[in-house]
Amino acid sequence: MRYLSCRYIEHGMDFEHTRLETCCFTCHSGGGMITLKNEYSGEKIDWDELFALKRKYREAHKNGNLTPNCTGCVFLEEKDWDDDDYINFLQFNYWIQCNSKCRYCYEVQNKKMFDKIKPYDSVPVVKEMIEKNILRPGGEVSFGGGEPTIAPEFEELIKLLTENGFKNMRIHSSGIKYSPAIEEAIKKGVLNVVISIDSGCEKTYKKIKNVNSYKKVIENMKKYAAANQNAYGLMTSKYIIIPNINDNRKEIDLWIESVKNIGGKWLAVDIEDVWYKMNRANISDYYLDLINYIIDKAQNYNMKVELYDRARGLKEGKNQI
Repeated sequence: MRYLSCRYIEHGMDFEHTRLETCCFTCHSGGGMITLKNEYSGEKIDWDELFALKRKYREAHKNGNLTPNCTGCVFLEEKDWDDDDYINFLQFNYWIQCNSKCRYCYEVQNKKMFDKIKPYDSVPVVKEMIEKNILRPGGEVSFGGGEPTIAPEFEELIKLLTENGFKNMRIHSSGIKYSPAIEEAIKKGVLNVVISIDSGCEKTYKKIKNVNSYKKVIENMKKYAAANQNAYGLMTSKYIIIPNINDNRKEIDLWIESVKNIGGKWLAVDIEDVWYKMNRANISDYYLDLINYIIDKAQNYNMKVELYDRARGLKEGKNQI
């Protein structure tokens, strides 16, 4: 049946710190935090109950009654959706440990709250999903949260998904810890790792990350970039523009040069979220000029640029949404 909905409402599931959601997209107008289970810490899931709730959302959308959190979401699309109960868009955002202390990080800013949360292991649940044909290849799998690579179950989880035919995985990482599973999945062409380095030199990196790991990150980025050089490779270097810290062409030049020198071909750009929210109604054209500068310089080096939510909103003139 043709109606307005999204792939996450229909077939998505997101592991959060203490809940299960349909997705995690709260950084733009609409989207995010549509709850599938209010309290969750890794225990077995009642799949009949979960899919009954997803069918409730689905029926509402069929009748033109969007759930309030979905109104205005960029992922909404009108198309013929199938009625089968399965998951093929999976997100992992439940990790709370990290090996850096980024000044813009939500978890760093709310450390007392996250100190009370007990980590859990999603591997047994994912295995059950695969065995019961609940989780199916064909969509995408993404990893965020704290730092995925330092979780004890991370390597096993990546291998499990790779061995079961998942070919569209994306991991957001600090890049500080090298992961054999990431490199192997990159070699197979099934995973893209996005590393937020946010700087072009050690001094700025330390100011943003509050750790001394710049050289280690560069070295790991180089390994990942070399793992698969087909097309544009599967290692992306990300730069979050932070006003009064790294918002200048000199730092951006150093960053792009460093990525070029290690064989990287993908760049990602965003703007620091809290600052953006506070200033979205009156953001200087200077920041749009910076984004355009990155795009133009990348093009000169035959590199590709992906704009994340805030940078994309500014570029598309939607920064007041």
